[in-house]
Amino acid sequence: MSTSNLGRVFDGITFTPITPTDPTSTDQTLPIHPFTTNGPTKSSIFVSIPHFRDGKRCAATLKNLFDSADHPERVYVGLIEQTDAEHPKEDPTCLEEYCSLLGHAMKEHEAGYIHKGEKQADYDAVMAACPRVGGQIRSVRFHHLGAKGPVYARSFIRKLLGNEEFCMEIDAATEFAQGWDTKAIQQWTMTGNEYAVLSTIPLSKKDRARVESSGEVEVPRQCAIKVGSEGVPVSPVSVFDCRFSFHEHGQDVFHYSSYSFSYCSSMKTMPTEKP
Repeated sequence: MSTSNLGRVFDGITFTPITPTDPTSTDQTLPIHPFTTNGPTKSSIFVSIPHFRDGKRCAATLKNLFDSADHPERVYVGLIEQTDAEHPKEDPTCLEEYCSLLGHAMKEHEAGYIHKGEKQADYDAVMAACPRVGGQIRSVRFHHLGAKGPVYARSFIRKLLGNEEFCMEIDAATEFAQGWDTKAIQQWTMTGNEYAVLSTIPLSKKDRARVESSGEVEVPRQCAIKVGSEGVPVSPVSVFDCRFSFHEHGQDVFHYSSYSFSYCSSMKTMPTEKP
């Protein structure tokens, strides 16, 4: 395998070619073989979901996340909510919408400070009755006017991470395959690298329908970048311009926060920094 096929890594200043690993080498600095403390069926997964004024789609994602997991009791979620607290009906939180989907909706309350106490009591009752909220869903919420982009939002994720074994990053509007939790851990283990990060750009509904109808078994990805006029790397290549077989893993030059799965040590040692 040539270095040119693997691409280059950009550190903000220069590009460095990716050097292939010699599997026959006895070098002690080679990646450690992956392991799971309790096996794929017992390993906990922390899923981070930031959203900006997208509570309804986030709630559908959150419900689908638990419904599609083989072991939902081992899935933990960190929500970063950026909403308009002054207009909760038009801009609901992901947590409130999720509970509503499960039959635990808040009542209508009149506006004004005098009704603040009864509204808070209603909120507390809904959260106490809503499944998984107390033990498996953690959240940070701030006003949407204080938002500073997706990187800033994801920088808060570290505050919500517990002692989970695996960490996954997704967008607020994501659909899951049945048994996604078991599949993700198994695919990560197949890399043979404890430091491996599974990452890609999930297909849109339109592209997924085309792939499913054609029977394709390839994973789309972006595999080239160029530096723009202001010195910022951009991604001009379509996700379908470079792909590899679904049955093998390949090295990429990008990390995609729309889907990222790895050992939580990566998030603990290299958290997203505030811009």
